[in-house]
Amino acid sequence: MSEFVVQYQITPIHPEAHLFRVNCVINEPDPSGQRLSMPAWIPGSYMIRDFAKNIIELKAEVDDQPIELKKLDKSTWQAAPCVGPLTLTYEIYAWDLSVRTAHLDTSHAYFNGTSVFLRAHGQEDKKCSIDIQRPAGDNYVNWRVATAMSRLKAEHYGFGLYQADNYDELVDHPVEMGTFTHATFEAG
Repeated sequence: MSEFVVQYQITPIHPEAHLFRVNCVINEPDPSGQRLSMPAWIPGSYMIRDFAKNIIELKAEVDDQPIELKKLDKSTWQAAPCVGPLTLTYEIYAWDLSVRTAHLDTSHAYFNGTSVFLRAHGQEDKKCSIDIQRPAGDNYVNWRVATAMSRLKAEHYGFGLYQADNYDELVDHPVEMGTFTHATFEAG
């Protein structure tokens, strides 16, 4: 079993259609039924947002067997009781060019965790990992990753595995992907 109780993978699957695919594996789901939600907030902003509206086709399974998901309200779901790692797969429509949400096109990708990562209720204080994947195709071979998240198995500015001590830390690190310019300066 992984030291990471919650494991995320995010892939820009169709930049031209503005779609990320997110996989979330909860290794120790609540046996009475795991509750999940998409936040309606973002660190540093005090406006209620509706990130859940961008979720497309949310599915759950254990050992390749479908698990029923019941939508409780506009941003909360309840998985049927299950044993073993619970895998959630969903797509995110990302077409908001702002620092508060997510944006994806053929020139770059950007997201804040609150707009792409489901929160597993009761698991928020557990360690989590995020595997940031490069989009497929020759047009993206020069893309890099910029984030303040701790690298686990990723080169500096590289795609791969990152980590966070808990859900709050995970969603407090925006991610930019693309062929950005990197510059440094000294202040004072």
